[in-house]
Amino acid sequence: MRAALSADAALFLTPLVLLVLAFSPAMAPIRRAFLERPSTGALQPGESVLAEVRPDRQVLGTLALSVLGATVAAALAGQWVLGAAPLVSYLPLAPFATAALVRLSICARCRWLVTDRRVITELGASLPLADIGRIAVAPARLQLDGQGTQSLRLTGLADAAATARMIRAHLARNR
Repeated sequence: MRAALSADAALFLTPLVLLVLAFSPAMAPIRRAFLERPSTGALQPGESVLAEVRPDRQVLGTLALSVLGATVAAALAGQWVLGAAPLVSYLPLAPFATAALVRLSICARCRWLVTDRRVITELGASLPLADIGRIAVAPARLQLDGQGTQSLRLTGLADAAATARMIRAHLARNR
């Protein structure tokens, strides 16, 4: 009885302790770093923006729910197969689920600028349109592969195929 009580207390107190730590004054620089949006960099002289591509929040929400659903399913399978306690079955999965959810939240703030010369990401990385060798389309994702190892990815698109067609049309006009 005492062990079950301490496990329940740990499940209740862990999020509270994390919230207190997250909002402590010592964590203020880290919070500001996540809230500030980096600039996309300056456009070159004579360069014009043709389109701005942003991820769809509903698609990202669906992906987040699928991450949570997969985590719960894996934890329940761990409880059923291994006979593990609920806390023990969720602990090994928590870092992976948290990392996936953080990745999706970062994707929610990303955008691409498609100019007449290149594609620019939120962090300022750019891929010239002339260097695009392959455009890979997945259900909610678009990947542009350049020469060598240079690659740009945008996740959470409602219509990745339409975005790929738009970029291909700009490529055809520039060639």
